[in-house]
Amino acid sequence: MFKLSLPRFLIFAHFWPVWPVYFVLCLSDVSSAIKLRFDSADVIVRDIAVVGGGASGTYAAIRLQQDFNKSVVVVEREKTLGGHTHTYHDPVTSSTIELGVVAFHDLPLVHDFFSRFDIPLTKLFFNSSLPSVDFHTGQPVYVPASLNATEGTFARWNRNLMRFPNLNEGYNFPLPVPDDIWRPFSQFAHIHNLTAIIPYIWTIDQGIGDILNLPTLYVMKSFGPQMLRSLSRGFLATVRQNNHEVYDKALVHLQETKSVLLNSSILDMDRDAPGPYGHAIIATPSGHKLVRVKQFLFTLPPTLDVLTGFDLDHEETLSFSCFERMDYFSGLLRNTPIPQNATFSNKATNPDTYYLPRLPTTYTLGPTNAQSSLTNVKFGSNISMSVEQVQSQIIDETGQVIPGKPARFEAFVNHGPYALRVSPELIRSGFYQRLNNLQGRRRSFWTGAAWHTHDSSLLWNFTETIISKMQQDWI
Repeated sequence: MFKLSLPRFLIFAHFWPVWPVYFVLCLSDVSSAIKLRFDSADVIVRDIAVVGGGASGTYAAIRLQQDFNKSVVVVEREKTLGGHTHTYHDPVTSSTIELGVVAFHDLPLVHDFFSRFDIPLTKLFFNSSLPSVDFHTGQPVYVPASLNATEGTFARWNRNLMRFPNLNEGYNFPLPVPDDIWRPFSQFAHIHNLTAIIPYIWTIDQGIGDILNLPTLYVMKSFGPQMLRSLSRGFLATVRQNNHEVYDKALVHLQETKSVLLNSSILDMDRDAPGPYGHAIIATPSGHKLVRVKQFLFTLPPTLDVLTGFDLDHEETLSFSCFERMDYFSGLLRNTPIPQNATFSNKATNPDTYYLPRLPTTYTLGPTNAQSSLTNVKFGSNISMSVEQVQSQIIDETGQVIPGKPARFEAFVNHGPYALRVSPELIRSGFYQRLNNLQGRRRSFWTGAAWHTHDSSLLWNFTETIISKMQQDWI
């Protein structure tokens, strides 16, 4: 393993950007060094580097380029854009199945973004009344009527959400932190007569973790006012049943303007370089590139393992090292015949846990569409598991619910790291206030799920606020 360093030789790039640029590539585990040469063709000068090409990064790049006339370069480690949006194309039926983002909120900026690429949208409603089955035994689970959420339950939940309206704009809440922000959600629900909403949130809002012990803050962020409105009034989906199409078309545009680096990662950077530009060295399939930009917009999960190669300072390292994570997986199974109108929700038989099963476990098993014989599966884990371990547990639990031939995977997606969170003690001590103070430091701005929520539509809205902050440096 080696780490690149950016010594003072790189400063010369400010004065002769069209000449070959020389710098030293220092190997951290040996005393020797070798020199790499950057020809002018390998030096990329832009206004903004967008690091991470998921929902937030793609949206930001298109907005900055098309509407603010800013030159950008998107650095994405995968072979395509879109982040958690994965549209599977079934070769047997030629139908499509969403393995990530399923729907969007009916918001003006959602219509605007899809209309840029001539992608029509349609309304989509979800059925939240799912049969409850214990996936460890295959037996039906009776959840008592007292745990059926009613209109009154949702009204009480909404009133509590309205107590903290600034959560709609990020992790914004007052200091000292109110107890209802950091206390475990099971306690919060008991205090506010909201226990009936617990199984409902478990069924609808998968992947956020052990909601009984999770600080209430994260449940409010994930199951907020806009989610309530969309469940009542309907979501949006693409008419052509291909949610990834918007990212495919955005990619074409960014490639035409030479504004994207796929299969690429940051090897080293210097955001504090003197002069108007910060620097980053990017490993790409065509060799190393030197990127010089006035601002960085980071959209990837801010965990230390993801941010390898970044020039993190003490405050950034201290903040990002605090995050804990969930792992969330989705997949498609064959040999698992399931009725078209039956999606099974995993429940336990223990009333003390409000009939919620213990993680790690499968959340749901359900049909895909009328044309396909595939079964859609969702799985969550709050411990470290290999892909093989996850798939083995899914197959075992599926076999209990749908006996017969052993299931086999047709497709499998790992959405981790997912649902980043910190402890109640850190929330109380002002963690998120310190995290928000990182915005604008060191030529850097941050967006993505860790800064708001796992919701493409709401992340686009949040990214608008970050772009507004970035504009203050353009004057």
